[in-house]
Amino acid sequence: MKTKLLLSALLGMAAWSFSGVATADWDTGACSGGGSAPCIETVINGNTYHFNGTGGHAGIWHGRPAAEGGGDFVFEGDNVELNCALDLDCTLALSGQVQKCQDSNGAWRIGVKVTDADVSNGTFCGLVNVGGFPWYSKDASITPHCPFEDDCDSFIPYDPNATTYTGNFGSIDVTALGMTLVDNEHVHGVIFTPGVGANFDFQSDFFDCEENADCSIDGTLTVNNATSLDVK
Repeated sequence: MKTKLLLSALLGMAAWSFSGVATADWDTGACSGGGSAPCIETVINGNTYHFNGTGGHAGIWHGRPAAEGGGDFVFEGDNVELNCALDLDCTLALSGQVQKCQDSNGAWRIGVKVTDADVSNGTFCGLVNVGGFPWYSKDASITPHCPFEDDCDSFIPYDPNATTYTGNFGSIDVTALGMTLVDNEHVHGVIFTPGVGANFDFQSDFFDCEENADCSIDGTLTVNNATSLDVK
């Protein structure tokens, strides 16, 4: 699917990647169900792993299981269309990690951390530099939207009946040819669809902390180094 980033936006979005400190390991097998806490499950090379719904593994960032080589989950989209003074068609790959945690009220939340990105395979795409890492997901209902930080109270609320999760992401920097296109900005309403072919879909302008908009992005990135990534 195509990702439309205003030139400046493109740069920033392309950098989407959840990365982090050393990743925690996973338990083997599928989520058993029945717990009140979220259970995160992934299938890689036909093998199933989870970090459980009983409250264990809380507050710890998880990349891919060590048994599958570790590293971050990578979400990628080809023919990404970026628009911000220029229209660019690029391949955008974002790497990252996920966690579940309990906020100060004891409610469960889902966090996503983006720490790296790769923009390639298009005219001028290799000249785009994305920064500001790490970026964090944030509950879209919290105002003001800034700052974006590693704080469970600001992550996305867990809903055991949800089929998608929506949040804002920031803070994003993008430069090209020595020009600053996006500076400490964020995107609104990014939709994560868990399960087989898990993906992130974004259709948003890039906003500064005063909510002034400039560039924009529209597209979907799908996990390419796991069969599924699910929230149960």
